[in-house]
Amino acid sequence: MIPIISIKDLSFSYGNNFSLENITLSIEKGTFFGIIGPNGSGKTTLLSLVLKFLKPHSGAIFINGENIQNLSHKKIAKNIAYIAQDFNPVYDFTVEEIVEMGAIARTKSFFDSDIDPSEVDNALKIVDLLDYKKRLFSTLSGGQQRRTLIARAVYQNTPIIVADELTNHLDIGQALKVMGYLKSLTLMGKTVVGTFHDITLAAKYCDYIAIMKDGKIQEKGTPRQIIREDVIKEIYNINVKIIRHPDDDYPVVII
Repeated sequence: MIPIISIKDLSFSYGNNFSLENITLSIEKGTFFGIIGPNGSGKTTLLSLVLKFLKPHSGAIFINGENIQNLSHKKIAKNIAYIAQDFNPVYDFTVEEIVEMGAIARTKSFFDSDIDPSEVDNALKIVDLLDYKKRLFSTLSGGQQRRTLIARAVYQNTPIIVADELTNHLDIGQALKVMGYLKSLTLMGKTVVGTFHDITLAAKYCDYIAIMKDGKIQEKGTPRQIIREDVIKEIYNINVKIIRHPDDDYPVVII
């Protein structure tokens, strides 16, 4: 089976300041793939390369077997929905209007798009925000805003969803909701790729994790395989204890 995302010998640099070196990854369809690592390790840069916001210096990225350098940005938008942690629209759109923006990937322009109200409602139901659809986006909490962006990605109807640090600055309740909704999308057949700072949260929800440091992937595998005390010490230069959750058996980091 061809991986839905395949990254082969990828390298990129911002001059002498930072570089990614020989990144190789395979991500299978329908999985929740997390990328963790210290600030400045290259997590967001790697996502930017997958989204074709940046061009690699060498190596290649394939989506469903197609090299993304041969795909237009429009074609990529039909395959990947991107959710950034910070989204500040110039105008004060309603929740419903934000979700409808996902239609632009399917049509020549937003103004030519045919909006399906039932699909918009369904996307909002998935993140439990249907009752908020007429609310202004700016009046929502940070967690509700990010759930709205997940709904927009659902409405965009792509096989892949890329989420960059969606749980940053959220309280634990909202962070759990966001991760739960992302995980539920994989049960619908979507592939979710996300970057995270909270190791335990990533271990609870992700099927596979890659750990980055200094522009390189140091470890990759299931959370149980790679979330180990020796690995965390090497990557973050701290001593921790790793225990297993008493009910679900995922690794929990004790500081």
